[in-house]
Formats: sequence, C-alpha cells, structure tokens
Amino acid sequence: MKKRGWIILVGLGLLIAGGLWFASARGWFSSRAPSELTVGVILPLSGDAASYGEKGRRAVEMARDLAAQSNSCGPVPLRVVFEDSAASPATGIAAFRKLRSSDGARVVIGDVVSAVTLAVAPLAEEGHTVLLSPTSSAPAITNAGPYTFRIWPSDLAEGTAVAELATSRGLRRIAVMHMNNDYGTAIAGIFERTVRARGGEIVLSAGYNPDTTEFRSTLTRIRAARPDAVYVAGYFADTAVIVRQARALGIDVQLLGTTAIEDEGFLQSAGSAAEGIIYPLATGFDAASTDPTVVRFVTGFRQRFHATPGWVEAAHYDAFNLVCRAAAAVAPNDPSPDAIRRYFEGMPPFQGLGGTFSFDRNGDVVKPIVFRTVRDGRFAALR
Repeated sequence: MKKRGWIILVGLGLLIAGGLWFASARGWFSSRAPSELTVGVILPLSGDAASYGEKGRRAVEMARDLAAQSNSCGPVPLRVVFEDSAASPATGIAAFRKLRSSDGARVVIGDVVSAVTLAVAPLAEEGHTVLLSPTSSAPAITNAGPYTFRIWPSDLAEGTAVAELATSRGLRRIAVMHMNNDYGTAIAGIFERTVRARGGEIVLSAGYNPDTTEFRSTLTRIRAARPDAVYVAGYFADTAVIVRQARALGIDVQLLGTTAIEDEGFLQSAGSAAEGIIYPLATGFDAASTDPTVVRFVTGFRQRFHATPGWVEAAHYDAFNLVCRAAAAVAPNDPSPDAIRRYFEGMPPFQGLGGTFSFDRNGDVVKPIVFRTVRDGRFAALR
C-alpha cells in the first residue's frame, strides 16, 4: 500500500510539474516578458460577409507589418493568427476556442458581426481573454463583461443620433424598413422609439429578410403613407436596391441610412438614386481627410492593395494598433490578459483613424458621431 501511495504521489507530481511547465511555456504565470504575444483575429473570411472579413484582414496585416518595421509594439513581438467565423456564432465559438487553447492568444480582435461577438464574449469572460471588436454594434455587448471592449458605437448611439437629426430637421412622419437580423431590428427599434419620444410618428415599419431583392410591394405602401422621410436600417447592398426602387416608384422624400452604406459598392449599385441620402458615420473615418495619419494610411493601403480603404479597414487598423499600444505598455512587465484589460480601462485617449476615443466603464467606445451624405456621386460631409 505504501509503495502504491508513493507511485500515486509521484504521478501527481509529474502531472502538476507538466501543467506548470505548459503554463510557463505560454507565459501565463511568468513575470518575465514572453518571447512573443499572440493576437487572435476572428473574421468572416467565408460566407455572405466575406467581403467585410477580407477588408479587415488586409487592414490588420498592414498594421502588423508597419508595427514590426517601426518596433512600435515594444520589445515583445506580436504574432497574429487569423481564424474564419463565416459570420456564424457556432463557427466563431470554435475559432475562439482554437485561438485560446491551441495558439495561446491573450487578446482576440473580432468579430465584424455582432452575433458572433456576443456568442464569443462569454468564453472570453470565462477564460479571462481580452476581446476587442472593431465593428460590432449590438446594444447587448455593453453588458458582455469586463474583458469585452469595442471601438464601434452601440446601435443605441447611432439610432438615437439619426432620429434626433431627422426630427430636428422637421422630418416628423417617417417610414422605416429594416433587415430582419440582430443589427437591423435593434437599430430600427431604437430609431423608432427616439422619433416617437421627440414627437414624431412612424407611419409604417416593415422588416425584410437579408436575401430579399424585391421591395416594391412595401415601398408602394410607404408611398401611400406619404412620409417625410424613409429610414433604411440595413447594409449597403440591400439599401442600394431599396433606394433605387424607391426613386423608381416616385418616392421623392429624404432618405436616411446607416453607417454600413459607406462602401463603394453602394454608390455603384444605387447610382443617382443615392444622391442626398443622409447617414451617420459612427467610425468618424474619412478617406478624403487631409489629416496626415489618415493620408499615410490611405496612401499606403492603395499602394499595397490597389483599393481605397473604408470604415471596415479603418476600424480593424485602429483595433490592431490599440492592442499594439497596450502591448508596448504592459507586455515587458506583465504580459497577462488582466494587465491588458486594466490598460484599456484606464488608457489615455487613443488617436485613431476615426478620431480620438477611449472606453467607458462598460468597455463601450466614447467618441462622437458625425453625419455624411452622398453629393455628386461621392460620400461627403453633411453641411
């Protein structure tokens, strides 16, 4: 019995020693700077949202390479590992688990899609892994937990701002069309509540499925309701079809949209029907800005990818550089996710491509929302 007891004790000792060695190899308990810090990136690289994922991937790669050249992330190199979410919560969960367990990621940037971010957030909280979303806007993310941050304003902020602008311009009777998903439904609901609270009227509210291409039936009902404006809470492709069909039906009222329409694909698809539409730019990013930081980014991006970057690229570029700044501040002394979380919580204002921002106590971004329009076939500041 004594011999068996010693064997058990030795076995337990070996297991504990192995576990400590594994944790030490990943730098989980080491006070010394790790040889590198792994940053995971979850993006929809396949599926319906793949165009957004590809834009985000390019921006992160560019930010990573420029940071490596300038050594701006400090003495600890950042290793970036990309995983595909396919804009699916289940796929995103699998990607996150892989990044955390197999790759040892301490920070994960992602996702573009709010539904994926919301699905992953509980795992980030459970495993004390910092989750930084570049573009997720669902209001529920506000309460996701202390390890979850985002640099994109909540739909609550965007929907409220558009409604306030519309009613302040005398647009009192408004029709609403929204995509039937988390994004469209949430932002439309916030918009409608704010309009009513400010004395306005929602004359018609209609949802549509993401794959819908024929909107004339709903638009005919909207025309009969004689609104002052039509608000479309969707993405750029569906909004382009809606405004084109609305103008063809003779609906000549003010059109309102979301940040998501600022994409060259919207201008190409909507054509002259897009003229005059008003929308908020939650990112604050303007590719035509004369700000030196923006000019360098846009010029470099065009040279590397032969395309003009938009809000998706700007948000992901800022997200990586924010992680870079945090790593430079904490990794040499304390490389833990908790140190990075504490840095985000108390960081000084960060000057990004979309302006200066910080985080509130819920990890939500604090930054102004500006308004834009389409003028002469181009995106421009609203006068």
